Amino acid sequence: MLSRKQQTVIIAVSFLIVPLTLLAIFTYYPIIRGVVLSFSEYNMFTKKATWIGFKNYAEIFQNKYFYEALRNIFKYLIVVPFIQFVAILTAVLVNQDLPGIKFFRTLFYVPVITGAVIVSMTWRWIYNVDGLLNSFLMTVGLIKEPILWLTDQRFALYSAMFVTFWRGIGYYMVIYLAGLQNIPSELYEAAKLDGANDRQLFTKITLPLLRPTMLFCFTISSLAALKVFEEIFLMTQGGSGTTTMMYLIYDYAFVRFKFGLSTATSVVFAGILIIFTIINFRFFGPRGEKR
Repeated sequence: MLSRKQQTVIIAVSFLIVPLTLLAIFTYYPIIRGVVLSFSEYNMFTKKATWIGFKNYAEIFQNKYFYEALRNIFKYLIVVPFIQFVAILTAVLVNQDLPGIKFFRTLFYVPVITGAVIVSMTWRWIYNVDGLLNSFLMTVGLIKEPILWLTDQRFALYSAMFVTFWRGIGYYMVIYLAGLQNIPSELYEAAKLDGANDRQLFTKITLPLLRPTMLFCFTISSLAALKVFEEIFLMTQGGSGTTTMMYLIYDYAFVRFKFGLSTATSVVFAGILIIFTIINFRFFGPRGEKR
């Protein structure tokens, strides 16, 4: 007869078998397979992979579009602090007990639940030569001729970045709102009795206690900025200097059918994502303070 400890082990293993099996099939195997494929030239029609060593990686670092994509995702990272700053301020605003505040919370969150295709198509119409934005700017006299928002290299990337900014505020606002509502009101009351003003309440209580929430939001926001794809694919198709890493990976795989090159780019990109995740934990995590 099995001992109680042995029964516990068997039960624990039984619960772990299914999720570990699924992880092995759908996560670990594709990762390993992708890394191996990155050193190969793969033909999707014959399903034959020919080992070519580091040639894919050499081609990546010799391709100007790789550096364009790298430069663009770093530009996208500039949006992250602005999104987080505006999201925190918006969360503080809608955390007030005011009439109709639930309506405003919903209003800020609408872009999040709206499909990426609908959002991108709407903004493409707004950015069009004879679209709403150009019509408005010409009406008020700010411009004399239409601006090519999505085809001019001076504006295309930043136009797509604004859409990302617009979509992201509501999502992070809700997360910060949850974090704000978990801060005990007694802390604010005690600080007010000691003579603290609104600015001191925000900097000395709100921001420090929001640090775990900020870690989460900055991390997923950084990863989302680095992995941006939908806005670029639907609004510019990677043209006008708007190529990003995810779009480059897509282009290699499903336009040029260079799957080995695509997976090699994915491996390089995964390394970049890991580095930025570590940076976020370094600055916002519990060990981020200087000693």
